[in-house]
Amino acid sequence: MKKVNTVLFRADANPSVGFGHIMRCLSIADAAKDFHQEAVFLLADTTVQALVKGRGYRTVVLGTDYKSMESETEKVGAVIEQYHAEMLLVDSYFVTERYLNTLRHMCKRADCRLVYIDDVLAFPYPCDVLVNYNIYGPDADYRGLYRGTTSPVLLLGTSFVPLRKEFQSLKSRAVRKQGKHVLVSTGGSDSEHMTLALVEEIRKNAAESVTFHMVVGAMNADRDAISVRAEKVKNIVLHENVSNMSELMQEADAAVSAAGSTLYELCAAQTPAVTCILADNQIPGAEGFARHGILKSCGDIRVLGSRELARRLVQEAVSLCGQYDERLRIAERMSGVVDGRGAGRIVKTIIKDRYDTCF
Repeated sequence: MKKVNTVLFRADANPSVGFGHIMRCLSIADAAKDFHQEAVFLLADTTVQALVKGRGYRTVVLGTDYKSMESETEKVGAVIEQYHAEMLLVDSYFVTERYLNTLRHMCKRADCRLVYIDDVLAFPYPCDVLVNYNIYGPDADYRGLYRGTTSPVLLLGTSFVPLRKEFQSLKSRAVRKQGKHVLVSTGGSDSEHMTLALVEEIRKNAAESVTFHMVVGAMNADRDAISVRAEKVKNIVLHENVSNMSELMQEADAAVSAAGSTLYELCAAQTPAVTCILADNQIPGAEGFARHGILKSCGDIRVLGSRELARRLVQEAVSLCGQYDERLRIAERMSGVVDGRGAGRIVKTIIKDRYDTCF
């Protein structure tokens, strides 16, 4: 029987930062099981402790402020020693160079690899392995970022997208001549209230021949208002506590999504989509997909406002439903972006000199 080793994940989720960080870490933790690695999640607070435990993983609640990460280094170091961890993966926009430097020294003493997931190129991250799985990752100027310093191992591009296992080996899409179903996803927390704005736009202006399937995230503060308003609209169906996202995506003819990690899930499902920008970190992704001729961005909410952005998104989605050739072209391009096995490639790269197991 092979020895089970421990890998640590440091990530958070809440209404301010959304679910993206914790969900991609959970995907990597799932893949780590195939390499006989046991995951433990380090959380600032208890917000998503039940979610992580429900996925079968142990948690350590640090009792710290997720925005002030330098104050937690001693606690993180103690956990590294306690579990004799061989990997610590950090995924947060609130890291500082000092924070990562401190953790790297701790990791070196404990023979533990420090991994960081990046998509903003803020500074030369002190780590052993850096992951930027985005479509723009290979074009990012990490050589310039690390000029004069030692670069970590770089895992760049969409072959490293850490999707959930439900997105592996999906069947090729059968594109219908006339689209009738649009999936709408604006993230787990939707701090910009985009779902509510879209419900209002659909109520006023959307063609009733198209049904909109709205995914309402667990931390969406507008859930009650969305529910009340959607009840009066015949072509809106609400989906909460979704556990079959890949099925919803494959059943939809088109989608509306913010320019985050959901775009890569849509690629795996080959679901043609229109996208938008709700935060700074989504700008490179929206531009990257547009540059590759895959998805069209309808703009930035900070420039257009939610009402105008909702109008553009609904209009473009309805139009896309009527464009068979365009949906076929987009689906074909999407099929080459991801294969759903990125999480396994990340884990395999990090531990490849210790195990012979192939993913």
